[in-house]
Amino acid sequence: MSGFLGEREILSRERVKEIFRKKEYSYLEEKVNLLEVTDDSLLLKISFLLEYKNRMISIEEREPIAVPFKDFKVEDWGDGVRKIADIE
Repeated sequence: MSGFLGEREILSRERVKEIFRKKEYSYLEEKVNLLEVTDDSLLLKISFLLEYKNRMISIEEREPIAVPFKDFKVEDWGDGVRKIADIE
């Protein structure tokens, strides 16, 4: 539908990927939710919210992602001022 400002862009999945890849958005919010911790992995839900030409676009993981705990770097930061040691 066109208005007095011209045609409104119709977004497709491919166009949204292009906007995301080329950083054509004016706002980006990244969110990771920890759903569960199992014996050897973390179950995560990842989502993004971006603004493109005064439109908000939500990109959300359909299924949670299981990431092995061994893939994370773990560090001891003591009182939070500086790193004390790596945790193996």
